[in-house]
Amino acid sequence: MTVVPETPMTHTERARLALEHIRGIKELIRGFTFVADPDPRALNAAKSVSDAFLEMTAVAIEASEELAQSSRVTPAELRDAAGFSMAFTPVAKELTMMSQAVSYTVAVKRSTVATLALQVYQVGKALVRRTIRPVLIPHVESMKLALGKTRSKATAAKPPDAAKPPAAPAPKAA
Repeated sequence: MTVVPETPMTHTERARLALEHIRGIKELIRGFTFVADPDPRALNAAKSVSDAFLEMTAVAIEASEELAQSSRVTPAELRDAAGFSMAFTPVAKELTMMSQAVSYTVAVKRSTVATLALQVYQVGKALVRRTIRPVLIPHVESMKLALGKTRSKATAAKPPDAAKPPAAPAPKAA
C-alpha cells in the first residue's frame, strides 16, 4: 500500500477557508445586513430599549383592540426581535473578540520574525563596518532602503533652511 504524504496547506489556503467559513455565518443570520442605511447613529436610541419594554408593548397590543389596529407592529414581531437580540448578541461579541484576536495573532507572528530580521540587519551592518564583506554591502543597503532609512540625494544636498519657504514679515502694530 502506497502512502501519499499529506501536503501542508499554505497560509493563503487556510485564510481562504477561514473567509469562506466566516462568510457562511452570514447565511445563518436571518436579515443580516452590513452597516449602511439607516445611519447607525439613528439606531442608538431605539436599539437601547429593554426586552421588558418590548414584552410590555406586546402585552398592551394584545390587550387593546384599538392599539392593535393603530400599531404597525405585532406582538409576535416584538417578541421575535427580543429573542433575536438575546440569541445573537453573544454571537456579535464572540465575533468581535475573534476579530481582535486574529489581528493580535497577525501582529505577534509578524513582530516575532520582524524583531529577528532587525537583529540580522544590525549584525549585517556590523559585519560590513568591521570586515570587508563586499557580498553583504548590497544586501544591507537593500534592507536599509526597505526600512526607509535613507534620504534622497536632493534632500541631503540642500541645507535645512533652503527646504523651508521664507517666513512672511510680521504685520506692524498700529
